[in-house]
Amino acid sequence: MTTTPDPEQPEHDQAPAPIEFEAVNDTSSEPSVSPVLRPALPDWGVYLRPPEDGLEWLHPEDVEWAHELIPSQRIFRRSRWDGMYYWLHYGSQTVRVRPTLWLLVPPVDFDVGEQIELIAKHGVNDAGIYRIADIMFNPRLNQIEYYLRRDELVISRSFEREDLQALQLRHEKLRAGFYQHERPKSALPDDLELLDVGDLFDE
Repeated sequence: MTTTPDPEQPEHDQAPAPIEFEAVNDTSSEPSVSPVLRPALPDWGVYLRPPEDGLEWLHPEDVEWAHELIPSQRIFRRSRWDGMYYWLHYGSQTVRVRPTLWLLVPPVDFDVGEQIELIAKHGVNDAGIYRIADIMFNPRLNQIEYYLRRDELVISRSFEREDLQALQLRHEKLRAGFYQHERPKSALPDDLELLDVGDLFDE
């Protein structure tokens, strides 16, 4: 397994972007006579079944983690192509795979392990601060489902995106000039003569 910090995190409440592709030169070991269409990254998807037999599609160092995560309904974020492997992320875990077929899903703006706020929605939910335990794709309902935990207790039911709220702004938003504050103004009249406190101690 490779755990590499990934700066390409999507912002919350961002409208889903259309799926785009870009032509790049395939530098894998297999010869290619024309540019290969590769998806614009990042994107998100699931492996509901093993994409291939054998282990050739996996990076040798990531086989153990891949067997635990694939196949499943877990939604991976695919962040980059290094010339031979795509880098897939599920929370802090990273798995490198060769180009394989998977099911593309809409963008996800939260990550596994992230702390969020569960909205009460008129008492339907037990509102509070939780961490995301899993992000799954339900193929029967064709929707993304979030599973939450508080400490080590995982909530048995799933939640939809509209039940969740970002706990705070991501760090990349906290830049100089992001917040605009007006300078406080005095309520005193401009022509009011102020007392010099120093004169009281000179007497």
